[in-house]
Amino acid sequence: MSESTPPQRASSKRRRNSDADAAQSKVRWIASLVSAPAILSILWPAILLAVGYAAWQQWGSQYVAHKYYGVQASAINVTSPPTYVRSDIITTVYRDAAMDKLSLMDEQACAKVASAFASNAWVRRVVGVRKIAGGRLHVRLEYRQPVAMVHVISRHPEHDGAGFFAIDGEGVLLPPSDFSRSETEGYLHIIVPGAYPTGGVGAEFGDSRVQAAALLAYLLHPYREKLGLTSIGVHGDLRQNPVVQLEIAGSEDRRWFWGSPPSEEAQGEPTAKMKLQSLIDGAPSGSDLRQVQYTPTPIVQSQRVIESPRVSAADDGARGR
Repeated sequence: MSESTPPQRASSKRRRNSDADAAQSKVRWIASLVSAPAILSILWPAILLAVGYAAWQQWGSQYVAHKYYGVQASAINVTSPPTYVRSDIITTVYRDAAMDKLSLMDEQACAKVASAFASNAWVRRVVGVRKIAGGRLHVRLEYRQPVAMVHVISRHPEHDGAGFFAIDGEGVLLPPSDFSRSETEGYLHIIVPGAYPTGGVGAEFGDSRVQAAALLAYLLHPYREKLGLTSIGVHGDLRQNPVVQLEIAGSEDRRWFWGSPPSEEAQGEPTAKMKLQSLIDGAPSGSDLRQVQYTPTPIVQSQRVIESPRVSAADDGARGR
């Protein structure tokens, strides 16, 4: 018998090791094929779920909220506006505030709707916003009331001559497009030399003399026709008297000196309601209403109209003096 030499035994050992490694590699490969589907069956749904959730948060929820819960102009109801409001309040606010991008699912939806309507020049105060079944909104509004027209000389080349700006009792500019030229005669005219608004529609006129006259116009507005009143002007020099002094003009060139505006009466000066009562009682033209004796005759017109918070505060303050 022949015996194997050492080199032959080494070579045989290497072949056996190589075969063993190849066998282990095949086992690992087969094991990976067997185990891979089981792992992927768990991982892929998790990955898809995570990606889908992220996509929903980014795009899907917004799409659904807008499509099915978006605020529609036709679904908004507001307090019926007075006849002098010619603008379409809902359409104007919906467009200007980009409310088409608002969703009823938004927790701040009512607050955002209130803010949008509060920015309109005709809205004095938003009383409340309420969601109604069916995706509808009801908005309770308090509207501004025009009480006077401020006479101005135009500063724009395309509008030569005199013009008028409508204001409410707080001196806030109202939309001029809602008034025709002929309608200016239905309001008291405020005549203040050099007056011109410094702000836009929905902002205060920006002249202390006009603001003072606006307070008086608010008080006199319900009695304008009955008393034949036509305008309010300023009297005296503000450099000598820091409180604006006002005078009233009526038909047939009648005039009365009113004095300080409501809420700013000097010590001992009759209150705004006292002066108004004297005017209603027939104070003669040329009278200084600060001096006419007050007769405690009830004012026949509704008190609700003249109970402006600023006027009422003035009366209480004057009585305290």
